[in-house]
Amino acid sequence: MSKTDVTTKKHVRASFRDASYTSFNIGMAESYFAAFMLALGMSEVVAGVGTVIPQFIGVIFQLLSIRSFFTQYSLKKRIVLFLSLQALSFIPLIFAGVYKISSPYLIIGILGMYWASVLSLNPPWNRLMGHTVPGPFRLRFFSIRSQFSQFSVFLGLIGSGLVLYWAKDNGHELPIYVCIFVFGFFLKCMSIYEVKFNHNDYELAPGSEHRVRLRDFFKKIKGTEQGKLITFLFLFHITVHFSAPYFNPFMLGKLKFNYIEFMMITSLSYFGRVFMFRMLQKFAKSKDIEKILLLATFGVSTTPILWAISQNYWWIAGIEFLSGCYWAGFELSTILLYYQKIDDRERTSVITYITLLNTTGMFIGSLLGAGFMKILPSHWDSYLSLFAVSTLIRLTLIVFAPQINFRGQIPKMINFNRLLSVRPPFVALTKPFKEKSKNKKNKD
Repeated sequence: MSKTDVTTKKHVRASFRDASYTSFNIGMAESYFAAFMLALGMSEVVAGVGTVIPQFIGVIFQLLSIRSFFTQYSLKKRIVLFLSLQALSFIPLIFAGVYKISSPYLIIGILGMYWASVLSLNPPWNRLMGHTVPGPFRLRFFSIRSQFSQFSVFLGLIGSGLVLYWAKDNGHELPIYVCIFVFGFFLKCMSIYEVKFNHNDYELAPGSEHRVRLRDFFKKIKGTEQGKLITFLFLFHITVHFSAPYFNPFMLGKLKFNYIEFMMITSLSYFGRVFMFRMLQKFAKSKDIEKILLLATFGVSTTPILWAISQNYWWIAGIEFLSGCYWAGFELSTILLYYQKIDDRERTSVITYITLLNTTGMFIGSLLGAGFMKILPSHWDSYLSLFAVSTLIRLTLIVFAPQINFRGQIPKMINFNRLLSVRPPFVALTKPFKEKSKNKKNKD
């Protein structure tokens, strides 16, 4: 009989089910928001900007979600509230598909509500997991959960891509989007059920969470290594999103890729991230983090010009796999670098402000990219010009990359074959694999 407390098992199993619902929804619905806007008849520029502006709206709302009006409630109540808002945001999307409402302001507003609830959910969810998952087993728990989630995203991408490919050829594209959003609504309701009935409620102890004011945050990082990195990332997000939001419209609108081709390219980018994460966790050392950041930044910077070299499907697919590899290195190195010194009590506020800066950079960059495409002469190829300029300004920024020394440890992930050998909802977290193997050897 397992020594794991029944309540802890219930939390763990519910968390894995919630991960599958959330991640499947990301691949199935969230990844196709820009494609949905194109299907409604909106322009490629609007579809590109429409994926970034809602995230900016969301991060502004996230600033409000860390104020006392929300933090006076328990963690579970806050999570249920934000999950409910996510579920409700699918209802107007369903009506937009049914009645073919193509107002950019309406769709962007709806997606803004969606992203507001997504981003506001993260801080209380992280704190709740800290309470429900025993400390010695958190790394192993999140390792299995994250890889299981990635697989669910992939399944969602494939499912929607195949169905939408059939639907477009048969003239049922918008009805299928309606079905996707209805399914997304029910997935969110299932997540609400898991949190509400399969997790304990936790009231945060007085003083356990300290809200840092925005002006104090800027004072605290001024002149520090962390501050230099945060400034660099803000500027880098501007240069990246000068062109990045317009890559999906470029594939679907200009290159006329079908949904299966779009799904495959998106999946290859995802596989590139997974592959590189595994390689970095296996071979990288703490002293290599700064080099990884510079190499990944250079790789991300050269991606747009590679899109412009050839419009062959297999060429773009290969570039997207490499892009996923570069982004994995970029994300791992930056997360390790600027989170290593954050006080746990201030983590919610500080991460919120960093997210605000990065999303603001995305917002500014996407608007600059849209303005650039609008002012180009009509005889110019707007996408190729955009990609060329984006590459130039990204490479220019690398000159100002900060010199930062990482002094932490790179977290280890469990082997992927161990994930495949168990059913995640029934993993006994309190019995590490190494302990099992030792017991077997002792018996022998």
